[in-house]
This record gives sequence, C-alpha cells and structure tokens, in this order.
Amino acid sequence: MIKSLKTISFLTLLTLLVAVSWPKTGSTAAAPIMQSLTWQGDDFEQGSGMDTAVSPTGLTLNATAFTAVYISDPIQTPINFNAIVTSWEATVPTDTSLEVQLRTRKGSGEWSEWYHLHSHLDLVQEDDHENLSDMITVPEADETHDTIQFSVSFGRFSSLVALELHSISFTFIDTTDGPTAEELLARQQELDAANGSKPSGTGYPRPSVISREVWCTSVDCDYTDGLAYDDASHMIVHHTVSSNSSSDWAATVRAIWAFHTYPASDTCSSCRGWGDIGYNYLIDQNGIIYEGHLNEDYENLDVVGTHAAGANTGSMGVSLIGTFTAVDYPGLPGIDPPEAMKDSLVELLSWKADQQDINVFDASAEMPFVTGGRPNLMGHRDVYGTTECPGDQAHVLLPWLREQVAANIGLVDPYLYVHEDSAEFTKSSANWYEGLNECGHNGHSYYTFSTTNPAESSNSAVWRPTIPEDGYYTIEMYVPYCNTGTGETEGATYEITHAGGVTQLTASHEEYLGLWLPLGTYALTAGTDNSVYLDDLTTDDGLGVWFDGMRLLEVEPPPDALTPIAPTEGSWVTNPQVDFSWEIFTTTNQVLTTTFTVSTDISQTTKLVTETWGMAVLTHTVDFVTDQPELYWQATAVLTTTDGITDTLTMQPIQFAIDATVPTSTITAVYQMPITDTFLIHWDGSDALSGIASYDVEYRVKGELDWTGWLTETTAVGGTFTAPDPTQIYEFRVRATDVAGNIQPLDTPAAALSTEQAIPLPHAIMLPMITK
Repeated sequence: MIKSLKTISFLTLLTLLVAVSWPKTGSTAAAPIMQSLTWQGDDFEQGSGMDTAVSPTGLTLNATAFTAVYISDPIQTPINFNAIVTSWEATVPTDTSLEVQLRTRKGSGEWSEWYHLHSHLDLVQEDDHENLSDMITVPEADETHDTIQFSVSFGRFSSLVALELHSISFTFIDTTDGPTAEELLARQQELDAANGSKPSGTGYPRPSVISREVWCTSVDCDYTDGLAYDDASHMIVHHTVSSNSSSDWAATVRAIWAFHTYPASDTCSSCRGWGDIGYNYLIDQNGIIYEGHLNEDYENLDVVGTHAAGANTGSMGVSLIGTFTAVDYPGLPGIDPPEAMKDSLVELLSWKADQQDINVFDASAEMPFVTGGRPNLMGHRDVYGTTECPGDQAHVLLPWLREQVAANIGLVDPYLYVHEDSAEFTKSSANWYEGLNECGHNGHSYYTFSTTNPAESSNSAVWRPTIPEDGYYTIEMYVPYCNTGTGETEGATYEITHAGGVTQLTASHEEYLGLWLPLGTYALTAGTDNSVYLDDLTTDDGLGVWFDGMRLLEVEPPPDALTPIAPTEGSWVTNPQVDFSWEIFTTTNQVLTTTFTVSTDISQTTKLVTETWGMAVLTHTVDFVTDQPELYWQATAVLTTTDGITDTLTMQPIQFAIDATVPTSTITAVYQMPITDTFLIHWDGSDALSGIASYDVEYRVKGELDWTGWLTETTAVGGTFTAPDPTQIYEFRVRATDVAGNIQPLDTPAAALSTEQAIPLPHAIMLPMITK
C-alpha cells in the first residue's frame, strides 16, 4: 500500500513553549514544557547519505540499493528534554519498510545507544497517515539532553520502487521540574495520615498507590466532562516502551500524561489529544503504583480509559513503565520486569479480580465493543494482535500472573489441560503456522488453512489427555483471537473418542473466536485411551483452523435415563426398513434386559413388533415392507444395582410414520394472457400419506434438451410466465416433493404442455382446458 501524504510546512524551529499550570507539591513547583521541531524537503541537506537524494519533496532512498542510508547532522534541540516522541510521514511500498533510528546526548557528551523507532499502531487512527514512535526518556543521571541525531534506512527491501521520507517531527518534553517519586511517596503518606485509615472491607485489599491528586496537580488534571464508567471484566497489561535506564519515574509519568492529554499543536506536533493519560494505572520499576486516567471513585468504579481501542470499555489497563521486549529484539532490547514491579502488578490485579469476580484462567466476550472473546487477563497484543505490547518478557509472565492472582484470592482452576506444546498433543508432519506474537492460550498456538478437498488435506492433530479416573467430563477447545490475514472456518470437524465410542461433531471457529469451544460431555475412562482428533478437512476453503489448548472438567454423572435418538417424534421415514436407536445412561447400575416394541397406538396395546434381549441393546432394525400412516416405538431397560435392587427405565412412545411412495404432479393447463408474451401456467399434485410439501417447475424451448429452473420449492399451484423470447414455443414440466422427502421423477419431455397449446384467457369460460 502506498501511503498518501499530508502537506508539511517548511523547517520549523518552534520557540513557543507550553507552560502548563502545575501547582506546587510540597515545596516543588512543576511546569511541563513541550516544543516541536519538523524537518522536510531541503532540510534533509543537513546530513549525509549513501544512495540517497534530497529534493523539495523530501529524502529519497534509492530503490536499487539496499545499503541506502542517511544520517542527519547533530541537531541542537530548542529546549532541554527528558522525553522525546518522533513522528514521520513517508511513501513506503507495501513490500518495503522504513527503519528510523534516533540517539540523544547532553552537550558534547557521549551519545546514547541508537534507539530503533517503531511505528506505534495503538497511538494513531486507522486512516491516519502519520507514523508515531514510542516515547524515549533519558537517563536520570543526565536529567535532560539537548542534542539529537537520526538515521534512515531500509528495514525490509524487496521492491524496485523508491522510498521517500517527506517529513520527520520531534516533540521534546521536559517534566523534570517536579517532585520525584520519593517526594510523592512522602506527600501521599501525609495525605493518608490526614484522611485517616479506611475500612479494608471484606475483599482482597487494594494496594498502596500514589493517588492522582498527589502526582497530577495541573489544572488540566481535574475535570468531569466525558468520563464514562463500565465494570471491568478484563484486565490488560501494557508497557510504556520508555527507557529502562531512567529512574525518575515520576517525571516519566508526567511526560506520558502530557503527551496523551494535549491535542496536537505547534508546540506538540505529536500529542494525542485524549484529554488525559490513557492507562488506568501505571507501575514503575520500584513497584510504585500510580493512579492513571481520572476516576471519581478509584476504589469502587472502573473508568473507561484510552489504552486499547475497542477494549477500553470493560477493562482495566495497567502499564509497566519501561521496555520489556525480548533481549534480542532488534533495536529495542528490553529487560525482565523487576521483582518489585511484578509484585505490585500481582497485588493490583488481585484486588481488581476479586472485586469484579474476574476468573483470570478463563476467556469471555463481555467487552461491549470487542468482537468475539478475549482472555480475562491478557497482554495488550492479545486484544487485536497488532502490537508488541507489553513486550515478550512481560507477556510471558501471564500464566505466572494468573497463578499468583488466583492464589491470592482463593481461586482454584478446576480444569485439566492439554497444551498443544506438550507430549499429550501430536500433530502430523506438515506445514504448520504458529500464532504471531505468542498468540494463543498461555502464549502459543498452531494453525493451518482449511480445505474441502481430501487430496489437499495434510494437517491433523490429536489431543490425548491423561484422565485421572473414570467419569463424565466436559471437553472444550480454545480458539484464539489471532491474526491470520483471513477469517476462521465454520466447519471444523472434531472426532471425540470416549468410553461410549466415537462421536463426530462439526463446530465453528469463527463463532467461538477468542473463547473456549464446547464439544459436549462424555464418559471417559482413566488413562490415555480417550482423545480428540481434528484436521484441516472442513466445510469451507482457505480459512483458519486452530489447534490450541484443550481443557476438561469432571462433572456429576447424568442420572440414569433412556433417551430416544431415531426416528424422532413426529418424523416421516422414507424407507420401510427402519433403523431405530436409543441411548441408555447409567453410571453404576447394570442393564439386565432391554425391550423394544412398535405399536399402532400410543398406549402400546396393538403391537406389531416386540423384542427382548438379556443385555444392553441400543439399536434395532425392522422391515415393515409397506407404508405405515401412524406408528409408535418404545424402548425399556431393566437395571440392577450392586445391592440387587432393580429399576426400570422407560421412554415415552415416539410417534412416526412411513411414506416410501413418491408423490405425483403434472402441468394441467397453459393459458395465454391478453399480453401476448405472458402465460398463466397451472399444475396440481397428490400424495396419499405425508402430503405435498413443494413443487419445482422448469421450462425449455421446444426442441432443446436442457431445462431451465423457473420456480423452486414453491407451494403455489400456478404462476405467471413471461416468455424470454416471444417468437419461441416453451414447454413446461413439474415435479413434487412430499413432506416425508420423497421426490417425484421428472416428467418425460413428451408429456409436457407448451405455450403452443395455450388457451387464450378471454375464451377460457367457453373452451375446455387443454390437459394431459
């Protein structure tokens, strides 16, 4: 896709500073300052490059040279800064990517490492042409920097189309003139002491936090317009993608607040204009928790933040301050979240999960503006699959987090799991895909694409759980919400092998996207003889088929029962040789005898068939030879317990009928309407038992072999036909289908009436109809 462009003004070195009113906290006043700088066109002359060119439209990288690279001269920034956000606009072919890097320093000191600037999809609108990077903060030891340098190169190269950077903008933020985290803690302690202790209540306690009134003291921090509330059913973990070398976490929180809050302007070209900080809570690397988005009652209400698009409503977003990508992540290596940070995250999630009764092991579809389900505790990337957030080293903690939260609030997961990366799962030797960005239950999944052609089917897998004891178990399969570039199959066919045999079931992955798909309840035997099989042979082509986790839950056995299967109540059977089937449910009792009867009356007094077996029998076939207008079948089982007590299971008689005779129908008349090319066609039919259900009527040009469908499954006995070509003669035929499903053979061509035999409608009362 070629991105369209916005018009950017000439090189702007903005001197207007934003001084947000920031009342004193203790004895320290704070005024965040923001200022932007933009390069475009000939501004790129202030640097050097290889296989590059500068023109009034911007910086061009040669399409034939993968080695094309540009490095700017060192740029003196208009203000000292402790945080910087970069944005750019470029024309980039779909099979190519732009690599932007940035480094900073103080004065003529040592440069920082090169930061790879990744376009942050969660901070821009879908139709926005702007690429916006994550926020970079400087080390506390330097407090602020005043010089930057950037470079541009190909990140991915496979096109002969040139890449052009039209503009690049930097927003510098200085929030160092404010209280440190230690000063905020002291102020919070003073405030808590003045307010007195609050009752802890009966639920899991809320951990200690830096309240918003302590850290966010600008006049713009206090508002009520636009606040919305919705109970949290999900909890989402983020990271701020800011520097891990900084320990002035309070200044970082203030910088994020300013960047999220204020609209784009000359002084902050990249600001988001959200009116407030997006996250509901933030946690620094010392484990200090900060209240985020304004909430009129943090302890009892869940305010809708701005952190996960459609998932904002119905969730609590918690952001870890720092970068927690993999250690080998290109250009943006992260760290493992420190222990203090993880401990505070567990405490905060435990409080909210207990308060809102959130099952952290489960997935649900309760967020009103999100399609499908999501894990109740997830990383930001699990919402839509379009971001790295919260980084691999934070995302991998999710299973551990669930266990820790559950232990805190006394939640026990009753399920038995089979993971697709365990020895209890085996897959065919074929081409498999894995869910991107650790997508899937507990961070992994396999998928392939569906086919309806058996010759093309190659992907299959078996889940074989180790069942601890004989019993009845519900079986569910997880269908992750992951990005495959297409939809999901609606015809996944599972085969469940259980104590009672093999059951085949077709289910929709599309319907259960992001949820546990139920396969039913089955009797399973202890050990590994039970299994679930799935392959890529479905009812549709080219759609995602998911192979992820399986879970089982032992349930109370169903009560002893005898249940009819076929024929069903009120059904018609089209074959005189009828197959009967039923199920006997019993968990501890033994079946002594099974009796089967067929009668002509519901009271079972006039029996046509009586069979008794000295064991459990579940099927029987009877050949009735001829049609039967009304029959009733019934099965009975006599059980005995280990104590020798007998019990009888009897099902209600099931009414059915046999109609093996096809219906009859014929075209009875053709009338010509006053309009010369319009005809009224009439037909009729009969069926002695089940009755006519519908007719199919066809026509053809006289002398041709092929027939064309005119009316399908109609219940009418007549219709108006307009000749496609008035110069032709058209023949008609009809066939009937009865309620039982018998279909009449089509009329022979010679028996069909035609428009050549049509009766002029005005004379119909004087002339006899032409009929067969």
